[in-house]
Amino acid sequence: MSNYWRGVAYSLMAAFFWAVMSPIAKVLSAAGINLISVMAFRGIFVAATMAPWLYFMRGKAFFFPPRSELIFYLNSGMLSVVLAGGGFLMSLAYLSVAEALILHYTFPLVTMLGSMYITHEKPSPIQIIAGFMIIAGVYSGMVGGDKTVAGMSIPGVFWGAVAVLGISGQAILARLNVKKHQVDAMGMLFFGHLIGGIVLIALKSFFIGWNDLNNFTYWYFTILLLQAFSGSLIAYGLFYSALKIIPAATVSLLCSLEMVIAVILTAMILGIIPSIQEIFGCVIIILAIVLVTFPSKRNN
Repeated sequence: MSNYWRGVAYSLMAAFFWAVMSPIAKVLSAAGINLISVMAFRGIFVAATMAPWLYFMRGKAFFFPPRSELIFYLNSGMLSVVLAGGGFLMSLAYLSVAEALILHYTFPLVTMLGSMYITHEKPSPIQIIAGFMIIAGVYSGMVGGDKTVAGMSIPGVFWGAVAVLGISGQAILARLNVKKHQVDAMGMLFFGHLIGGIVLIALKSFFIGWNDLNNFTYWYFTILLLQAFSGSLIAYGLFYSALKIIPAATVSLLCSLEMVIAVILTAMILGIIPSIQEIFGCVIIILAIVLVTFPSKRNN
């Protein structure tokens, strides 16, 4: 039981640190900074920050994993950094924080569906109910009045779908490997971000270029460092650690707390006060998280 609650704590803390991403990404995007640059920096920042510590703690052998592990880390980096991280940040360039989160929090249900067929971990009825409660809470809180799903940006919807595919795929991949053998969370964090960062740098160099770097100031670089530290180094470390303990579907549902915290931070940082409708949606999501937090027999 203690391990289960440790996994819950890791998931909720990951949600908190991920929530910092959204308002900062909107600030950087408004300044003319391409958000692929932001995610590429985050990948390299995590790898560069971890490398000295890993060399001291694990030695030189850590950086030369077996081929099978390296392939796993390559897939992990593509899913978590390139698709999930890059896709979500790019969706924020076209959508409001609320709209981006509406799309993003379909991922617990996608993860549940994938888990049934890939890891053979069937969600409990409570988890299924909680997943639909989260979708209902996000929709009722963030869509209404003059905001409709039909009015969303098509590129924003595309990037949001890419992010859902990435985060769900990463959760299932990590959980699948945990069930087969012991997975090194530090290895996933380091190699995933290193490989993902390199891939994003290559893609952006070829397709977009780096003119947006001229828009950086000391202030923007400071908040970029904050986002990289909280949204990648800390949040993904907690996320991977949680997946070693509890099922992917449970982790995904608990991470939905990110939406509630993001609304609060957006109000504080951008001065956008949440409406009664948004507050109501947050309450539904909190109730769903409380519902799924208590373990069923299959989680023990």
